[in-house]
Amino acid sequence: MAGPLRTSSSRTACVVQVTEVELLSPRIRRIRLAGPDIQGMQWSPGDKIKIQAGNKLKSYTPARVHPEEGWMDIVFFLHGNGVASEWAKNATVGLHTEIIGPAKSMPGAEGEPDWALFLGDETTIGLATALLESLPASVPVDGVIELDESDARALQVFGLPLGVAPRTSQHGQSLLAWLADTDLPEGNGVIWLSGEATTVSELKAHLMERGVERTQLKIKPYWSVRGHAHRKAIQAHL
Repeated sequence: MAGPLRTSSSRTACVVQVTEVELLSPRIRRIRLAGPDIQGMQWSPGDKIKIQAGNKLKSYTPARVHPEEGWMDIVFFLHGNGVASEWAKNATVGLHTEIIGPAKSMPGAEGEPDWALFLGDETTIGLATALLESLPASVPVDGVIELDESDARALQVFGLPLGVAPRTSQHGQSLLAWLADTDLPEGNGVIWLSGEATTVSELKAHLMERGVERTQLKIKPYWSVRGHAHRKAIQAHL
């Protein structure tokens, strides 16, 4: 492995080891990273870390972190031939890499909401797990993850209590259709929107047209079908 990675703030990465690899579906896998530097880590659900994948740092949201035992689970979506996908596809138990973080990303719920809703895609399984499992057991949870049919079993295998919105030919259409057919509960709920940027923007617009308060929405676009610059431009207006 190359020498220690450093961020612009000169934080040194910590070394972790792959201790488990689980195939949740043909293109989705869970990888457990463990190491002494994770023990005692100050982590809040929704925080992100950066993982060294090849010669690049890639951001991911841990699904679960166990500071006492010193491990975290990351859910990877294997898409195309990107650096992170190739790293996750080839990762085996015993492999060492480095991580930096955690850092704030998607905020969790303030206090105890009356209900919670999560809408996302295959890139948000880890985020959804972290946020929803942090809620008190008394909070009703609803929502769906848009997935290709071949990956639909990933949610059940991973134990994420959300439904599957089978993807049609266009990203986001299944999520928008599900939301249009869903009655929102009364009371002070929290709604998390994440995944593809244009989809997230359209979901936000739909919810606000239905009278949802902006303060109820927690929004984080992860990617865009039109590229990184487009995601940044949309995020700036959300």
